[in-house]
Amino acid sequence: MEYSSKGIRNLAALGLLYATCSCLSESPSPIEIIDSQKKLVVNGHISPDVPLLISVTNNIPFTTTMLALQNIPDARVDLWEGDRKLEEGTFQPSETFTVGFPDIEKKYPNYYAFRAFYAFESVPEAGKSYSLKVNAPGYPAVETTDRIPENAAEVPTFRILSINRANGLITLEVDLELLDEKNYFHLLFFVRTKGFDDVQQVKVVLDNEGLLNVDNNGVAFEGGLNSGIMFNPNVFGSKSNKRIIVLEYDGIIFLPDTQYELSAEMRTISKSYYDYYVAAIQQRFYGDYPFVTSILIPNNVQGGLGNFSAFTSRKSVWVDLR
Repeated sequence: MEYSSKGIRNLAALGLLYATCSCLSESPSPIEIIDSQKKLVVNGHISPDVPLLISVTNNIPFTTTMLALQNIPDARVDLWEGDRKLEEGTFQPSETFTVGFPDIEKKYPNYYAFRAFYAFESVPEAGKSYSLKVNAPGYPAVETTDRIPENAAEVPTFRILSINRANGLITLEVDLELLDEKNYFHLLFFVRTKGFDDVQQVKVVLDNEGLLNVDNNGVAFEGGLNSGIMFNPNVFGSKSNKRIIVLEYDGIIFLPDTQYELSAEMRTISKSYYDYYVAAIQQRFYGDYPFVTSILIPNNVQGGLGNFSAFTSRKSVWVDLR
């Protein structure tokens, strides 16, 4: 049977009408409404071992680029210990960068600035809880709290097994025997030229339990302050305490006739610290896969967004890389 082009169009129209009526007769599917309200984003670590620096920016609407991340210079950032206010943070301006539009950059200076911070002089104590209360014109007030772990874990002993200068690989045997299996930890490694202060963090790329991930009680972090291994007490006890760990650094650091040193830092971290960074690294490495469940970044800032988390730390002596 043959159909004219007019007949085909009529059949198509009837099919579309039927499909539309069928959809209208069913209950509508719920639609998730994204909260587009302007909010403060508060980020920072609190520790007895490093100065307290808190970043206060705004949230980024999905229609903008990263250039829309604004430092908030007129916020009031108060540090509290229980019911006692300790200090109001002092805004530390950041350096700016140029994109070639001086008139726009002058009109909107906060759009073209690196991250700025609110600095504090107070030295927090281990085993205590601290809160931040932040207010800024045009934004809802926010508050966040975390507790600094009671004790800092001893840095695990480690032994250098081999050094591959050509590929920038360092293989270590690390003894985790003394770690308390009730706490979360972050293990980091650093390299420097002997006699100099050019400290650089190195990346953990492998251990003898296999590629580092959440399932084998570690998460490999690339670059920046988050490189290292995260230990989760819920699975830590099922793994070997003697670990073979491979570190990677650019081969250019291993210059001929130059002596280098290696050091480790062990952070005893809060669960907020652990949850935030594990989710961030999962989102980074699995976010491009369409069939993986979306990974949400934990938020512990009431009324806003961000992460305020705590740690204590200890560092090892510098060991020669021979």
